Amino acid sequence: MTRIFVFLIFALSLLSASAQTASTACGGSSQPRCEVNMAADSSMTAAEKSYKDNRTAWDDYSKSFINTGMSFQWSFIPNIPTAACVNPKLDNPLGTASVEMDVCGPFNVFLKFINGVLAFFCLLGCVQQIRGALAA
Repeated sequence: MTRIFVFLIFALSLLSASAQTASTACGGSSQPRCEVNMAADSSMTAAEKSYKDNRTAWDDYSKSFINTGMSFQWSFIPNIPTAACVNPKLDNPLGTASVEMDVCGPFNVFLKFINGVLAFFCLLGCVQQIRGALAA
């Protein structure tokens, strides 16, 4: 009984395969291109234009939230609160004009470097605390 059932299924699959190859074939090397041609009516064209306009408006709205003028900043490095740096003014011994010494430029670079070093060691301390907690 099962042999007859298997044979029927096999025969049906062969018939359906031959039915598929008997139709007009397309897309092969010596066959015509496969395509479906549909006439576009005005309601389809209007709906497509409406969807495109809505998508474009939504894209423009989403892009308005992006601040393109912002460059990368080291926001994860903590700032140590310090007093504002003021360049000292030195009196010129040869005349009445005073000379301003630029020490704030290098100091601010050094301050960012020290903040980065402290942030690195804080991160290492956090990792050690997590390792210690996992080992316990």
